Amino acid sequence: MTPKRIVFLASGIFGAIGILVSIVIIAVNGGFSEGGPSIFHPPTSKDLWSIGSNIVDGMNLTYSLTTTTGGKSNLTDSIVSMKFHDIDDKWNIDFKIQNGSNSSTIKDISANYSKKQLLRTDPITQQNEKFIQPIEGSILVIRDIAREPKYLVIGAVWEKIFTGSTTEDAKIEGKDTISTPAGTYNVYTLQYNVGNSTSKIYLNMDSPLPIKAEVYDENDKILYEYELQSVSR
Repeated sequence: MTPKRIVFLASGIFGAIGILVSIVIIAVNGGFSEGGPSIFHPPTSKDLWSIGSNIVDGMNLTYSLTTTTGGKSNLTDSIVSMKFHDIDDKWNIDFKIQNGSNSSTIKDISANYSKKQLLRTDPITQQNEKFIQPIEGSILVIRDIAREPKYLVIGAVWEKIFTGSTTEDAKIEGKDTISTPAGTYNVYTLQYNVGNSTSKIYLNMDSPLPIKAEVYDENDKILYEYELQSVSR
């Protein structure tokens, strides 16, 4: 074999090794547990989910919400709607909050959020903070788990959940189809265990926020639960 052929053969071998290493890096750095994508079937950018994606100007999302995260401002059997208005690099969100299924009082609050991560960009009054905090601690808390685009594929580990002296993986455990008042959705289930309970957050690839969630605390009591009621544009 001539030196030139040896060089070509070596280049081909190292090239193949480089491709295999790249695939392994994708699979490992993606944070996949057993049952997830393999090195021969790695996920692609089409499998990435980002909070706030697919929001359009004038979109209105309405949820039912019960939460115990807001102290004296807990919301019980509440209806929360969020209407998004495009103001350059921000979303101005109009919140309408009806706390209690029998309440006729609706609280209107407007606040500005970043488009990338739905983080609040401008201060609001202390009075309004009491109503917004329970929403940010439930429906919007997914931004703390998905700080960057995450793979919406079975086996993908999204975050480490700290519970006392232990940690639990929050990862995509399965696919399902669920029916809500807003319609029927194909969803992936993000799960993690706290205490003896399993918290579940249901995500749809085309939806900017989760469709539904049931999240528990370390005492196996419901921390918050919500479900999408309607979507309008």
